[in-house]
Amino acid sequence: MSGTKEVTELQAFKTVFYHSVVILALPVVAFFTSKIFLFDGILGLNTVSSNVYSAGIAVIVLHIALGIFIYRAYFDDRSRTPAVKRD
Repeated sequence: MSGTKEVTELQAFKTVFYHSVVILALPVVAFFTSKIFLFDGILGLNTVSSNVYSAGIAVIVLHIALGIFIYRAYFDDRSRTPAVKRD
């Protein structure tokens, strides 16, 4: 019985760790990628405008990542719990 509990705790830890890394890293990557390639490179905006728009992109990406985490935490947990059989 404790073996299955350890497996589910390990799986939960892996899931939370993965989403934590995504929530931390993806907005930073989105900020610098959009700033360097899109706003500075292609559109040629000045530094302040480029930073503001890139921060907006990072906030949007952060909200999407948080939304996916909340969705998975709420809905996937229900589908993984085994149904209790009653006789």
